[in-house]
Amino acid sequence: MVHPADDRFPKSARLRKRAEYLSVQGQGRKLQTRAYLALALEREDDGVRLGITTSRRLGGAVVRNRARRLVREAFRRGVLAVPPGTDLIVIPKAAALCLTAAQLFRDLQDLGRRLERARGRRS
Repeated sequence: MVHPADDRFPKSARLRKRAEYLSVQGQGRKLQTRAYLALALEREDDGVRLGITTSRRLGGAVVRNRARRLVREAFRRGVLAVPPGTDLIVIPKAAALCLTAAQLFRDLQDLGRRLERARGRRS
């Protein structure tokens, strides 16, 4: 299946290097929902970058890949509305395995709203 260019997940929208992940993990703000743990770090520029980490404790490769795929899809569709200038790491919890895709999207939507509120309090 061929996707339009705007449906892709470009390199500029990803955290790609270990140092970037460590920076967000060390200095970022922690937020939790029932299915996800998120670490967010505000940056100077207005791009948004997403990183997804899944542990082997979550399940086999198929399960981990499904969890990552759902987070990327929510990010692409705008369900996970992240404020501009944010690096975000999303870590699925075991509870994510018991939920439907719609429930996971609602959880990610809640996460985005919480990020907005947290950013609004700091400004």
